[in-house]
Amino acid sequence: MAKKRTQSKRRHTRSTRSRKTKREKSAKAKKTLKQRLARARKLEALDAGKPAVKPSRKRALAAQPQASAAHPFRNDDFPQTYIQQISVSLDDPDHSLTLTWTGPNADSQETGPFRTSPGAGLRGLNCDDEATSRRSGSKCTPKGTYPVQAFQQRLNSDPRATYVTFFIQSRGIGLHYFPIVPSYAASHGCVRIESVDVARLIHDNSLVGDTHVVVSGTWTKPAKQWS
Repeated sequence: MAKKRTQSKRRHTRSTRSRKTKREKSAKAKKTLKQRLARARKLEALDAGKPAVKPSRKRALAAQPQASAAHPFRNDDFPQTYIQQISVSLDDPDHSLTLTWTGPNADSQETGPFRTSPGAGLRGLNCDDEATSRRSGSKCTPKGTYPVQAFQQRLNSDPRATYVTFFIQSRGIGLHYFPIVPSYAASHGCVRIESVDVARLIHDNSLVGDTHVVVSGTWTKPAKQWS
C-alpha cells in the first residue's frame, strides 16, 4: 500500500512540474506587442550611438574618413564625385540595391543592381505598411527617403555586420555587409548587403547629409519573423 502511495505521489509531482513548465512557456509566448517592441528598442539603442545631427555640406565633408589605404574603394575624384542616391527595393527575391552617382566621373562608377535582404519585422507586424515600417522597435526596414547620417566599422550588436552606413542612426538602422543574405526579408531592420565590396563602396563614397537612401517596393512577410 505504501508503495502505491509513493508512486501516486511521484506521478502527482511530475504532473505538477509539467503544468508549471507549460504555464511558464505560455507566459513567455504571450508577451504583448508592447513588451516585444520595448525589448527590440534596446537592441536599437545598442547600435544607435549618439543622436544624429544633419550638418552643413562643409561639416559633412569634414566628417568623411580621409582618403588612405584604409579606403581603397573611394573613387579618385571624391568628394566631387560621390553617391547621390542609394535605392533599395523591398521586392523579393533580390531586394535590389542600385546606386546613382553625381559628379565629373559619375558615368564610370558601378551602379548595380546588387542583392540585399531587409528587415523581417516583429512577429505579427506588416512591414509593408509605411507607418509600421517606421515604428521604433518594429525590426522593419523603414520605407521612405533618408539622408545618410553616419558611418561605423561594424555594428555593436553583431560584429559580423561591417562597413555600416547609417540612415536612421537613432534606430541603429543602416546598410552593411552581412555574411547571410537570403532571398527573403531576414534582418533586424538594417539592409544586409551580400557583397562586402559593395558595402565598402557605399561606405567610402557616400556623403553625410548629401547622399540619400530611398526604400520602396513591396515587402513580403517571411516564413519566420522576430519574436
